[in-house]
Amino acid sequence: PIASAVPIASAVPIASAVAVAGPQAFVGTPTFVDYLSGGCELNLTVAIDFTGSNGDPRRPGTLHHVDPNSLNGYESAIASIVPILANYDSDKKFPVYGFGAKLGGQVRHCFQVGRDPEAFGVAGVMDAYNSVFKIPMALSGPTVFTEVIQTAAMKAAGAQAQAAQSGKQVYSVLLILTDGSVSDTEATKRSIAAVSNEPLSIVIIGVGNADFSAMQYLDDSTLGRDIVQFVPLVAHAHSPPSLAAATLDEIPKQLVQFFQQQGIQPMSKIQIEEEEIILQPYLEEEEIDLTLDLGNDDEIVMGGGGYYDNGYKK
Repeated sequence: PIASAVPIASAVPIASAVAVAGPQAFVGTPTFVDYLSGGCELNLTVAIDFTGSNGDPRRPGTLHHVDPNSLNGYESAIASIVPILANYDSDKKFPVYGFGAKLGGQVRHCFQVGRDPEAFGVAGVMDAYNSVFKIPMALSGPTVFTEVIQTAAMKAAGAQAQAAQSGKQVYSVLLILTDGSVSDTEATKRSIAAVSNEPLSIVIIGVGNADFSAMQYLDDSTLGRDIVQFVPLVAHAHSPPSLAAATLDEIPKQLVQFFQQQGIQPMSKIQIEEEEIILQPYLEEEEIDLTLDLGNDDEIVMGGGGYYDNGYKK
């Protein structure tokens, strides 16, 4: 199936992987570059907000509106943010999840986006996003981050534990693209605190011009290790260097802090052959098919039969 439910992690805090990875010759105070130079891998996971608060996609200016002449809010976020983080992901394969859509009559707070468990490159993420509008689905609600956070944390802990067994290191980044209308800020805060000891950073990208005070609150709140960075996309829309700096602002410190708290030093520097480097830039001129077939006033049929559910009210 194009979009399928993801088994949800337990609310019980996940046990961190603390095994020391491989022979380590590093001496001194390590930096982010030291860990990357030693072969630490970064894994990127993308989560996309499909809740009704994004607006009726029939209407120009709403965040999921399809315009053949320009990218919508989420397409712009994918095209501008994912390449920044993808540069640090060695295999360029990213799990993509959605939340807040109604599938099969049930609201899903964490479901697979796209046909495959992982999307390849930035174009693969864009294709996975587009595919959601070609299946029977509805933009619904409420807006819940907790399940994608728990799922990403479980995967991050498992990846680092498996890597440690073979003398490697893995750190994960969860990228959440959202309009910011989270339904339960305190529950989200507790969820973040519960996974703060995992090898995970969370970057929340605010899409659109909504009130992002709740997102800034999550960024400013500290319970355990600080793992959240909030970036309003519109504030950096005309400055790619500024956007890159804001997106990456806290990840280096968070990665170093995690490994140091676990007593894990950088590994010996590795040599990377040129042919091992995979570059997958997103090509904006690539054609993107997001055709909507409009039904009656109560339902919007999106390709495979999706619609905007305006029956959910916060």
